[in-house]
Amino acid sequence: MGFLMDHKKTIIAGFVLLAVILGAAVGTGGTLPDMYDFSRYFHVLSGIIWIGLLYYFNFVQVPSLGGVTPETKADIFKEGSIVRRALFWFRMGAHSTLLFGTILLVGLFGDKLNHGGSMDIMIGATFAIIMWFNVTFIIWPNQKKVIGMVEATADEKAAAGKKALMASRINTLLSIPMLFLMFSSTHFQIFG
Repeated sequence: MGFLMDHKKTIIAGFVLLAVILGAAVGTGGTLPDMYDFSRYFHVLSGIIWIGLLYYFNFVQVPSLGGVTPETKADIFKEGSIVRRALFWFRMGAHSTLLFGTILLVGLFGDKLNHGGSMDIMIGATFAIIMWFNVTFIIWPNQKKVIGMVEATADEKAAAGKKALMASRINTLLSIPMLFLMFSSTHFQIFG
């Protein structure tokens, strides 16, 4: 089971296992999900990556780095560090969640305009779009200064860190009702 020691091989193995399960389902008379269903799956998978890392940053990393010296931060933020890897996957999770969510919204309005959960999903989607905007246009540009990818003075880094933190905290706040509304739209609609 050496493939489990490599995260990339583990991910590939997970998709191979999914393909085997789908093949078994079709082979026993089941149906293969359509592209809309796969978009929903990848939307949820991407959202788990995005929101999981949002919570990691807010509940684990930021509180842990509060008392760290600037010299230690410079080492933690260098190329190839856990911080840079986490920020990469955080951005990719946000972008892919928005991409697959947009496909789902197009499908929703394409042939499912009278979907009973449309108000739930529209409010949730609006929160998610605000969150994506924060990641793309506030958090990431400011984090590049904080982690040294963009030249900045110590004062500029401190100001950028505060801006990124505020946007990240707004995203944490919005994520709670957003997740509820995403699920309620198909499982227990709160807006009739």
